[in-house]
Amino acid sequence: MKFPRITKQFVQKELYKLCDGYDTSQLIHKYSLKSTWYPQDIIKRLIQVCLERTSLEDICSSSEGPSADTVHRRCSELQFDQTEQLVNGWLIEVASRLRFHPNTKITLAFDMYYQPYYENPTAEWVSGYKRNKGTNYAICMLVASIATQKIRCPVAVRFMTKIRHKEKAGLVSSILDDLFDWLPVKRVLFDRGFCQEDIIQLAEDRGLEYIIAAVRHSTIKRAAQTIQETVQAHARLAGVNVDDPFVLGQWACQQGIDTFRVEYVATGRKRTQVPLVAAFVRKRTYLQKHLKRRTYGLYLYLTNTNVTPRRVVKLYSKRWIVETDIRCTNEFKAVTNSTNPQLRLLLYGLAMVFNALWIVFSTLFHRLSGLSSEILSEEATISIKQADKLICIARRFKRFLRQEILPQIHFLGGDT
Repeated sequence: MKFPRITKQFVQKELYKLCDGYDTSQLIHKYSLKSTWYPQDIIKRLIQVCLERTSLEDICSSSEGPSADTVHRRCSELQFDQTEQLVNGWLIEVASRLRFHPNTKITLAFDMYYQPYYENPTAEWVSGYKRNKGTNYAICMLVASIATQKIRCPVAVRFMTKIRHKEKAGLVSSILDDLFDWLPVKRVLFDRGFCQEDIIQLAEDRGLEYIIAAVRHSTIKRAAQTIQETVQAHARLAGVNVDDPFVLGQWACQQGIDTFRVEYVATGRKRTQVPLVAAFVRKRTYLQKHLKRRTYGLYLYLTNTNVTPRRVVKLYSKRWIVETDIRCTNEFKAVTNSTNPQLRLLLYGLAMVFNALWIVFSTLFHRLSGLSSEILSEEATISIKQADKLICIARRFKRFLRQEILPQIHFLGGDT
């Protein structure tokens, strides 16, 4: 598969925007008084690291450009809110190229990502725990992504502090406010970590459809147990083996009693009444490393959608590819020996930007058949459909950037 010249020009323009953006020059330029390296040179060096397989320090010592000490010094002066501003500006710049059909219900999935933290664990930005080599602490970030059946494109990120971690509804609201001008969101998806009355009330006030994986506390456990016992009672009367989850779930699906909708009262102050949807879903359980077993599990969701429970499960399945999205982001994640959290978060933010650029690039490449080069004008946007598939894998796109695009972006300054 050869990439035509038109796609190379498009990707090169996007990388130039990354280097020459207003936020880049404003936030990094203030710390360049003792060096002739421009902010574009620092970002270009970070981009180069994201596309190579070696560490930042090895690349700086083996090629021309800013040294590792220069990059460390210039990035370490950034505050966390400035790093967040840079990453969000890049994400919106790339993802704003995407356009949906006016009748499409755009779905936004919210997830928590974690990055290891190696500095003082008492800092306000340490709000999570994740076992990594050398540390048990992590910095949490809230990532919002456009979710279709096959594609997840990150569009916004918020770094979590100890205070922010308790105010998830406020962070979700700020993301929706930032995206309101160019992305008319109609539906939001959340995992169990967002199963709170504040989140439900926020979605209701904004008129959004929401699907939230239910936390199995005592009230929901009793509802799930009642549903399970009801299905088992019907199965026993039919002579079905209720001890095997796969046989029980398969029989329930055949008989049409695999989905339920009941009313649930949230345990918050306002006692919000929310429909609780339960469905038997076929899944694979890994008994050993390579041994799989098919079974059925009872999945519970809180939702205000006016669709069937089976449709609710299908809509929520768009959030299940979050692990694939993280793996694709890690394809572009740079390696560094530095424990500086600002630098590590900036590199991970660039990885998310490249992930979004890869999705836009693949969508454009899919649309190029029979189109003229005018599609790449500054005002042009790219249509994306719910059934779109990515025809270019992330690793191939990374190699394409490293070999054909990056050599054309030259450094501007030099060390004094």
